[in-house]
Amino acid sequence: MPHAQPLPSLSTQVVAGRGGLSELHVRNRLARATVSLQGAQLLSFQPHGQPDWLFLSPRARFEAGQAIRGGVPVCWPWFGPDPDGLGRPAHGFARQSPWTLRHAMDEADGSTRLLFELVDSGRTRALWPHRFLLRLEMHLGSTLRLSLDTRNTGDTAFTLTQALHSYFAVDRVDAARVLGLEGCAFIDQVPGARPDGSPTEDALRFSGRLDRLYQRVPDRLQLLGAAGGQRLTLRSEGSRTAVVWNPGAELAASMADLGPSAHQHFVCVETANAGDERIALPPGGRHRLTVEIAAQAAGAFP
Repeated sequence: MPHAQPLPSLSTQVVAGRGGLSELHVRNRLARATVSLQGAQLLSFQPHGQPDWLFLSPRARFEAGQAIRGGVPVCWPWFGPDPDGLGRPAHGFARQSPWTLRHAMDEADGSTRLLFELVDSGRTRALWPHRFLLRLEMHLGSTLRLSLDTRNTGDTAFTLTQALHSYFAVDRVDAARVLGLEGCAFIDQVPGARPDGSPTEDALRFSGRLDRLYQRVPDRLQLLGAAGGQRLTLRSEGSRTAVVWNPGAELAASMADLGPSAHQHFVCVETANAGDERIALPPGGRHRLTVEIAAQAAGAFP
Protein backbone atom coordinates (compact mmCIF):
# COMPACT_ATOMS: atom_id res chain seq x y z
CA MET A 1 0.00 0.00 0.00
CA PRO A 2 1.20 3.57 -0.67
CA HIS A 3 2.28 5.64 2.29
CA ALA A 4 -0.07 8.47 3.22
CA GLN A 5 1.56 11.52 4.78
CA PRO A 6 -0.06 13.33 7.74
CA LEU A 7 -2.93 15.44 6.46
CA PRO A 8 -3.43 19.09 7.45
CA SER A 9 -7.04 18.70 6.32
CA LEU A 10 -10.26 18.09 8.25
CA SER A 11 -12.19 17.16 5.10
CA THR A 12 -10.16 14.06 4.14
CA GLN A 13 -9.86 10.55 5.50
CA VAL A 14 -7.87 7.55 4.27
CA VAL A 15 -9.82 4.31 4.72
CA ALA A 16 -9.54 0.67 3.74
CA GLY A 17 -11.69 0.59 0.63
CA ARG A 18 -13.17 -2.01 -1.64
CA GLY A 19 -11.01 -5.05 -2.25
CA GLY A 20 -8.64 -3.87 0.48
CA LEU A 21 -7.42 -0.95 -1.65
CA SER A 22 -6.82 2.29 0.24
CA GLU A 23 -9.26 5.08 -0.59
CA LEU A 24 -9.28 8.77 0.25
CA HIS A 25 -12.70 10.18 1.11
CA VAL A 26 -13.21 13.92 0.77
CA ARG A 27 -16.17 15.73 2.35
CA ASN A 28 -15.80 19.50 2.24
CA ARG A 29 -18.24 22.43 2.18
CA LEU A 30 -18.56 22.29 -1.60
CA ALA A 31 -18.33 18.66 -2.72
CA ARG A 32 -17.82 14.99 -1.95
CA ALA A 33 -15.24 12.82 -3.67
CA THR A 34 -13.58 9.42 -3.48
CA VAL A 35 -10.07 8.66 -4.73
CA SER A 36 -8.36 5.27 -4.96
CA LEU A 37 -4.70 5.47 -3.97
CA GLN A 38 -4.10 2.77 -6.56
CA GLY A 39 -3.68 4.85 -9.69
CA ALA A 40 -4.50 8.10 -7.84
CA GLN A 41 -7.83 7.49 -9.54
CA LEU A 42 -10.75 9.80 -8.87
CA LEU A 43 -13.76 7.47 -8.56
CA SER A 44 -16.49 9.89 -7.63
CA PHE A 45 -17.00 13.67 -7.65
CA GLN A 46 -20.26 15.24 -6.55
CA PRO A 47 -20.66 18.96 -5.88
CA HIS A 48 -23.34 19.55 -3.25
CA GLY A 49 -26.83 19.61 -4.72
CA GLN A 50 -25.71 17.93 -7.96
CA PRO A 51 -25.55 14.33 -9.17
CA ASP A 52 -22.20 12.57 -9.37
CA TRP A 53 -20.39 13.80 -12.47
CA LEU A 54 -18.53 10.50 -12.89
CA PHE A 55 -19.55 6.97 -13.82
CA LEU A 56 -18.17 3.97 -11.93
CA SER A 57 -19.10 0.56 -13.28
CA PRO A 58 -21.14 -1.57 -10.86
CA ARG A 59 -18.85 -4.41 -11.95
CA ALA A 60 -15.57 -2.53 -11.50
CA ARG A 61 -12.75 -4.73 -10.20
CA PHE A 62 -11.09 -3.58 -7.00
CA GLU A 63 -7.95 -5.71 -6.96
CA ALA A 64 -4.29 -4.82 -6.52
CA GLY A 65 -2.68 -4.35 -9.92
CA GLN A 66 -5.98 -4.36 -11.83
CA ALA A 67 -7.48 -1.38 -13.66
CA ILE A 68 -10.67 0.09 -12.14
CA ARG A 69 -13.43 0.71 -14.69
CA GLY A 70 -14.73 4.25 -14.29
CA GLY A 71 -13.92 7.58 -12.70
CA VAL A 72 -10.79 9.20 -14.13
CA PRO A 73 -7.98 6.67 -14.73
CA VAL A 74 -4.53 8.08 -15.54
CA CYS A 75 -3.26 6.58 -18.82
CA TRP A 76 0.54 7.00 -18.78
CA PRO A 77 3.25 6.68 -20.21
CA TRP A 78 1.33 5.33 -23.19
CA PHE A 79 -2.28 5.54 -24.28
CA GLY A 80 -3.91 2.46 -25.81
CA PRO A 81 -2.17 -0.86 -26.51
CA ASP A 82 1.51 -1.38 -25.75
CA PRO A 83 3.18 0.69 -28.51
CA ASP A 84 6.05 -1.80 -28.77
CA GLY A 85 3.92 -4.95 -28.72
CA LEU A 86 5.75 -6.37 -25.70
CA GLY A 87 2.66 -7.48 -23.81
CA ARG A 88 2.76 -4.61 -21.32
CA PRO A 89 -0.52 -3.31 -19.83
CA ALA A 90 -2.84 -1.31 -22.07
CA HIS A 91 -2.83 2.40 -21.18
CA GLY A 92 0.47 2.08 -19.32
CA PHE A 93 1.19 1.26 -15.70
CA ALA A 94 0.26 4.44 -13.82
CA ARG A 95 -3.39 3.48 -13.30
CA GLN A 96 -2.38 0.12 -11.80
CA SER A 97 0.39 1.45 -9.52
CA PRO A 98 0.18 2.56 -5.88
CA TRP A 99 0.71 6.32 -5.58
CA THR A 100 1.81 8.35 -2.57
CA LEU A 101 -0.47 11.03 -1.16
CA ARG A 102 1.92 13.95 -0.58
CA HIS A 103 -0.52 16.46 0.86
CA ALA A 104 -4.18 17.32 1.33
CA MET A 105 -5.06 20.95 2.06
CA ASP A 106 -8.39 22.61 2.78
CA GLU A 107 -8.63 25.99 1.03
CA ALA A 108 -10.27 29.13 2.41
CA ASP A 109 -13.09 28.92 -0.15
CA GLY A 110 -14.12 25.47 1.12
CA SER A 111 -12.42 23.44 -1.60
CA THR A 112 -9.74 20.78 -1.07
CA ARG A 113 -6.42 20.41 -2.87
CA LEU A 114 -4.73 16.99 -3.11
CA LEU A 115 -1.29 16.07 -4.44
CA PHE A 116 -0.36 12.50 -5.41
CA GLU A 117 3.04 11.31 -6.58
CA LEU A 118 4.47 8.33 -8.50
CA VAL A 119 8.24 7.88 -8.86
CA ASP A 120 10.10 5.36 -11.00
CA SER A 121 11.18 2.12 -9.32
CA GLY A 122 12.71 -1.18 -10.30
CA ARG A 123 9.22 -2.40 -11.17
CA THR A 124 8.42 0.52 -13.46
CA ARG A 125 11.87 0.49 -15.10
CA ALA A 126 11.36 -3.19 -15.98
CA LEU A 127 8.32 -2.06 -17.98
CA TRP A 128 9.64 1.30 -19.22
CA PRO A 129 13.36 2.03 -18.78
CA HIS A 130 13.17 5.69 -17.77
CA ARG A 131 13.42 7.77 -14.62
CA PHE A 132 10.55 10.12 -13.91
CA LEU A 133 8.52 12.01 -11.34
CA LEU A 134 4.77 12.02 -11.99
CA ARG A 135 2.47 14.25 -9.97
CA LEU A 136 -1.30 14.51 -10.07
CA GLU A 137 -2.95 17.48 -8.40
CA MET A 138 -6.70 17.51 -7.77
CA HIS A 139 -8.67 20.62 -6.83
CA LEU A 140 -12.10 19.58 -5.55
CA GLY A 141 -14.72 22.27 -5.03
CA SER A 142 -17.69 23.61 -6.98
CA THR A 143 -15.53 22.81 -10.03
CA LEU A 144 -13.03 20.01 -10.65
CA ARG A 145 -9.46 20.58 -11.74
CA LEU A 146 -7.00 17.78 -12.53
CA SER A 147 -3.38 18.49 -13.43
CA LEU A 148 -0.89 15.76 -14.43
CA ASP A 149 2.75 16.89 -14.28
CA THR A 150 5.50 14.74 -15.88
CA ARG A 151 9.19 15.36 -15.18
CA ASN A 152 12.09 13.55 -16.82
CA THR A 153 14.53 13.00 -13.95
CA GLY A 154 16.89 10.77 -15.93
CA ASP A 155 19.75 11.43 -18.32
CA THR A 156 18.05 10.22 -21.53
CA ALA A 157 15.13 11.67 -23.47
CA PHE A 158 11.79 9.89 -23.65
CA THR A 159 8.51 10.18 -25.54
CA LEU A 160 5.08 9.51 -24.09
CA THR A 161 1.37 9.55 -24.79
CA GLN A 162 -1.16 10.12 -22.03
CA ALA A 163 -4.77 10.76 -21.06
CA LEU A 164 -7.02 11.72 -18.20
CA HIS A 165 -9.56 9.03 -19.16
CA SER A 166 -12.75 10.66 -17.82
CA TYR A 167 -15.91 8.54 -17.60
CA PHE A 168 -18.78 11.04 -17.40
CA ALA A 169 -22.19 9.91 -16.17
CA VAL A 170 -25.08 10.62 -18.57
CA ASP A 171 -28.81 10.10 -18.25
CA ARG A 172 -29.05 8.55 -21.75
CA VAL A 173 -26.13 7.97 -24.07
CA ASP A 174 -28.24 8.66 -27.16
CA ALA A 175 -29.15 12.10 -25.80
CA ALA A 176 -25.55 13.13 -25.02
CA ARG A 177 -23.68 15.51 -27.32
CA VAL A 178 -20.15 16.91 -27.45
CA LEU A 179 -19.60 20.45 -28.75
CA GLY A 180 -16.28 21.92 -29.85
CA LEU A 181 -14.96 19.17 -32.11
CA GLU A 182 -16.55 20.59 -35.25
CA GLY A 183 -13.91 20.87 -37.96
CA CYS A 184 -11.43 18.57 -36.19
CA ALA A 185 -10.09 15.54 -38.06
CA PHE A 186 -9.99 12.26 -36.17
CA ILE A 187 -8.52 8.77 -36.16
CA ASP A 188 -11.30 6.17 -36.01
CA GLN A 189 -10.24 3.21 -33.88
CA VAL A 190 -13.34 1.04 -34.29
CA PRO A 191 -12.27 -2.18 -36.06
CA GLY A 192 -13.17 -2.07 -39.74
CA ALA A 193 -13.56 1.71 -39.84
CA ARG A 194 -11.41 3.93 -41.99
CA PRO A 195 -8.47 5.01 -39.80
CA ASP A 196 -8.78 8.68 -40.75
CA GLY A 197 -12.22 10.25 -40.50
CA SER A 198 -13.50 13.40 -42.14
CA PRO A 199 -13.78 16.40 -39.85
CA THR A 200 -16.89 16.45 -37.68
CA GLU A 201 -19.36 19.02 -38.99
CA ASP A 202 -21.99 19.05 -36.24
CA ALA A 203 -22.23 18.29 -32.53
CA LEU A 204 -20.95 14.78 -31.90
CA ARG A 205 -23.66 12.28 -30.99
CA PHE A 206 -23.34 8.72 -29.73
CA SER A 207 -24.91 6.02 -31.86
CA GLY A 208 -23.44 2.56 -31.47
CA ARG A 209 -19.77 1.97 -30.75
CA LEU A 210 -17.60 5.08 -30.90
CA ASP A 211 -13.82 5.27 -30.47
CA ARG A 212 -12.14 8.36 -31.92
CA LEU A 213 -8.93 10.30 -31.37
CA TYR A 214 -9.60 13.90 -32.35
CA GLN A 215 -6.44 15.78 -33.26
CA ARG A 216 -5.44 19.41 -32.72
CA VAL A 217 -8.54 20.15 -30.69
CA PRO A 218 -9.54 23.48 -29.12
CA ASP A 219 -8.99 24.05 -25.42
CA ARG A 220 -12.72 24.21 -24.65
CA LEU A 221 -15.25 21.39 -25.14
CA GLN A 222 -18.75 20.91 -23.80
CA LEU A 223 -20.67 17.77 -22.88
CA LEU A 224 -24.44 18.20 -23.11
CA GLY A 225 -26.76 15.70 -21.45
CA ALA A 226 -24.52 14.85 -18.50
CA ALA A 227 -26.17 13.36 -15.40
CA GLY A 228 -29.15 15.40 -14.30
CA GLY A 229 -29.30 17.11 -17.69
CA GLN A 230 -26.27 19.26 -16.93
CA ARG A 231 -23.85 20.83 -19.38
CA LEU A 232 -20.21 20.22 -18.45
CA THR A 233 -17.54 22.56 -19.81
CA LEU A 234 -14.02 21.14 -20.13
CA ARG A 235 -11.12 23.59 -20.42
CA SER A 236 -7.73 22.03 -21.08
CA GLU A 237 -4.07 23.04 -21.09
CA GLY A 238 -1.18 21.05 -22.50
CA SER A 239 -3.52 18.84 -24.53
CA ARG A 240 -3.74 18.45 -28.30
CA THR A 241 -5.98 15.36 -28.44
CA ALA A 242 -9.51 14.57 -27.30
CA VAL A 243 -10.47 10.91 -27.09
CA VAL A 244 -14.20 10.18 -27.29
CA TRP A 245 -15.32 6.65 -26.46
CA ASN A 246 -18.38 4.55 -25.78
CA PRO A 247 -18.22 0.79 -26.33
CA GLY A 248 -21.78 0.33 -27.59
CA ALA A 249 -24.09 -2.51 -26.58
CA GLU A 250 -22.25 -5.51 -28.04
CA LEU A 251 -18.76 -4.71 -26.73
CA ALA A 252 -20.08 -3.58 -23.31
CA ALA A 253 -21.90 -6.89 -22.87
CA SER A 254 -18.65 -8.78 -23.50
CA MET A 255 -16.64 -6.81 -20.91
CA ALA A 256 -16.59 -8.54 -17.54
CA ASP A 257 -16.12 -5.28 -15.63
CA LEU A 258 -18.89 -3.44 -17.52
CA GLY A 259 -21.74 -5.68 -18.69
CA PRO A 260 -25.00 -5.37 -20.64
CA SER A 261 -26.64 -1.93 -20.85
CA ALA A 262 -23.87 -0.20 -18.86
CA HIS A 263 -22.83 1.70 -21.98
CA GLN A 264 -26.08 3.65 -21.77
CA HIS A 265 -24.95 5.47 -18.63
CA PHE A 266 -21.60 7.03 -19.58
CA VAL A 267 -19.47 8.64 -22.25
CA CYS A 268 -15.72 9.15 -22.15
CA VAL A 269 -14.40 12.56 -23.20
CA GLU A 270 -10.70 12.39 -22.45
CA THR A 271 -8.09 15.11 -22.18
CA ALA A 272 -5.06 13.61 -23.90
CA ASN A 273 -1.97 13.63 -26.05
CA ALA A 274 -2.28 10.47 -28.12
CA GLY A 275 -2.11 9.03 -31.62
CA ASP A 276 0.36 11.11 -33.62
CA GLU A 277 0.46 13.79 -30.94
CA ARG A 278 3.22 12.73 -28.56
CA ILE A 279 5.15 14.54 -25.86
CA ALA A 280 8.96 14.43 -26.11
CA LEU A 281 10.88 15.32 -22.94
CA PRO A 282 14.66 15.80 -22.80
CA PRO A 283 16.54 15.18 -19.54
CA GLY A 284 15.16 17.66 -17.03
CA GLY A 285 12.12 18.34 -19.25
CA ARG A 286 8.62 18.80 -17.91
CA HIS A 287 5.06 18.74 -19.26
CA ARG A 288 1.75 19.57 -17.58
CA LEU A 289 -1.64 18.24 -18.76
CA THR A 290 -4.64 19.95 -17.16
CA VAL A 291 -8.41 19.89 -17.40
CA GLU A 292 -10.85 22.04 -15.45
CA ILE A 293 -14.52 21.04 -15.47
CA ALA A 294 -17.50 23.18 -14.53
CA ALA A 295 -21.24 22.55 -14.74
CA GLN A 296 -24.30 24.47 -15.80
CA ALA A 297 -27.72 23.43 -14.54
CA ALA A 298 -30.26 21.33 -16.42
CA GLY A 299 -32.16 23.27 -19.04
CA ALA A 300 -29.20 25.54 -19.76
CA PHE A 301 -28.86 24.26 -23.31
CA PRO A 302 -31.32 23.73 -26.18
